Amino acid sequence: MAVRDYELDRFGVIKNTVYQNYLEHVRHMFLESLGVKFTDLSAQGFSPVITRAELDYCGSLKNGDEFVVNLKLASLTKVKFIFLQKIRSLPREILIINARITGTILNSSRRPFLPAAFKYLRTVLSS
Repeated sequence: MAVRDYELDRFGVIKNTVYQNYLEHVRHMFLESLGVKFTDLSAQGFSPVITRAELDYCGSLKNGDEFVVNLKLASLTKVKFIFLQKIRSLPREILIINARITGTILNSSRRPFLPAAFKYLRTVLSS
């Protein structure tokens, strides 16, 4: 991935929401690669939500910088998931963001619930 000029503010700095967009994009790609599609969850009445985002800003990216986002699913229980993510600049892999993202899936009653797709994911990841 690379920083795009429209992601910068007028001072040439990336806003923290852009870093969170990078993290979210990689989480979605990871889940979709395992068969969890957000359009399907929504059609079934489920809403994935982030309940806590802990981000340590260790550096910054600039316009045109290339970077990689690493992801590890640290925990997946009946009511929540935790992702550990890092953004590193390339080519030297300097740590930019260290993140711990906690979330859940809400059912149509707005209660935490683990849908079948995530139950399957627990099985796949535990083997």
